[in-house]
Amino acid sequence: MADSDEAAADTGTDTEAELRISRVRALSEKDMMAVVTFLLAKHPDTFPAMLDDALSSVSPKNHG
Repeated sequence: MADSDEAAADTGTDTEAELRISRVRALSEKDMMAVVTFLLAKHPDTFPAMLDDALSSVSPKNHG
């Protein structure tokens, strides 16, 4: 199975993934922090490394 196929199998259909992305984009900064805090509390052994990987894959936004 290709990487993209495995990712789709792990997260559901592309439509489901798009809906998740839309929901994340709609979050306020406060709600986003609540989600991150929840995930850290729920998955303390694996979430920090996943977050580090995710942060490494995106470039910071330019402010100013």
